[in-house]
Amino acid sequence: MVADKRQLQQERSNDLARLLQQAVEALGSGGPALAGPANELAQLVNRPMRVAIIGRLKSGKSTLVNALTETHIAATGSLECTMAVSVYEEGAPARAEVVGLDEATETIPLTGGVLKELPRPLDEVDFVRQFVPIARLRTLGIIDTPGTATLTVENEARTRRTLIDGAKDTKRASSWADGVVFLSDSAPRDDERTFLADLQMTPLTTIGVVSRADSFGAGAFGPVDPLQQAATYAGRIAQQLKGSVGVMVPLSGLLAESALTGRVRGETVRQLAALAPLDRATLLDFIEVGDPSRVVEGFSAAERDELLDVVGEYGLMYGRRAAAEGGPTGLMEWMRQTSGIDRLTEIITQDMPYYAMLQRAVRVVDVLEDLESNPAARDHVRWVMSVLLSQPAMERVLLYRSFIRTVASSPDSQLVPRISAAIQATIPAETAGVDPSAPPQAVQEALRRELGVMRELAMTPLSAAEDEARERLIVAYQAAWKQLGA
Repeated sequence: MVADKRQLQQERSNDLARLLQQAVEALGSGGPALAGPANELAQLVNRPMRVAIIGRLKSGKSTLVNALTETHIAATGSLECTMAVSVYEEGAPARAEVVGLDEATETIPLTGGVLKELPRPLDEVDFVRQFVPIARLRTLGIIDTPGTATLTVENEARTRRTLIDGAKDTKRASSWADGVVFLSDSAPRDDERTFLADLQMTPLTTIGVVSRADSFGAGAFGPVDPLQQAATYAGRIAQQLKGSVGVMVPLSGLLAESALTGRVRGETVRQLAALAPLDRATLLDFIEVGDPSRVVEGFSAAERDELLDVVGEYGLMYGRRAAAEGGPTGLMEWMRQTSGIDRLTEIITQDMPYYAMLQRAVRVVDVLEDLESNPAARDHVRWVMSVLLSQPAMERVLLYRSFIRTVASSPDSQLVPRISAAIQATIPAETAGVDPSAPPQAVQEALRRELGVMRELAMTPLSAAEDEARERLIVAYQAAWKQLGA
């Protein structure tokens, strides 16, 4: 069922991409005044899906970037480099294009594939576009951000300039994000809620991550597995952020990064396996004593510390048996699954792409509406808009736009779950919000009931966004009714 749904969504996404490409090509034929916007939109439409990694300072963003790309790609040396917004794309030779606030661009080679210093002061840099020959980036672009927090005003300003203010600038359309991964290791703060709302995303394009999940509670040596505690906590946070975040995933960034970036070597597995016979108290002594060879023969302090750098205390406590019983293959599989990176990657690469395409399509429509204000190009833009919006595939795009606006203005509206269900639906029963196995008569009755609710809502006070959503839902319910042959 899941595979069939993903296949249908992939087909819809491909169809929508072709439609947007045709619209952009038509826009570019409208003369010099539209050449720039058309070029930016063409880059937006044709590039891979791009997600932005956001969160407070030191929340593990760069570690996650390295895990997702399976390479040590995120800057870790120069403080200025880590404080600049970086857009990672596939390309060769490895290079960085440093875009200044004055829109001037400087290109520098990337030694070893990592940006080590900026060619101009940080306060003059808008963002950095980094091109690296990494296979994963062919299908998933990533934006690494310096942080969001009122205590680090400059960091948040840089992040906001790219993800929020930049999303309103047509000249920067090619660098827009299609989705977001939000990292948090505590209860969501008011400034984080505001930032998420300002992004103009939806729960379908926003994933939450409980970072550093392997140190939750009392940590690896506590009475309860910290990852289990983090999973419970993630469920509570998902409820608190249900208007902004679709799902919360507990993640051990260290285990994920080490497993996927080649830090686990044969010696790592051998050393970890040697710790399998130890009980909890002895293992704790091994970590805390100055000379670990007093506990486990042959272990130097440097080897012990390096092992902790690679797998952490959680890896020592819970991963040693996987190393002893499964060898390198067993340990790597345990690290990937236990860390949460496999689940997170599946959500990003399998569940999010269709909704990210809808998000992208909404932005194309928004740009076209803005371009209508140019008298010299108004007639041509209106013609492109009329043709584009007449296509059946755009009904779901307009429904998604009403979703964005309703979530932003009225996140607790009773329409929000209805719009979400209709957008995700692949069959009429899902549009109606009933069990997919329900008989046609039950689906018809549910659709009739929902249409009645929409008519009643017309007589109640609604925000402009809610009223638009109500109208779009009526169209969706009517289309589902026709699909049933009723």
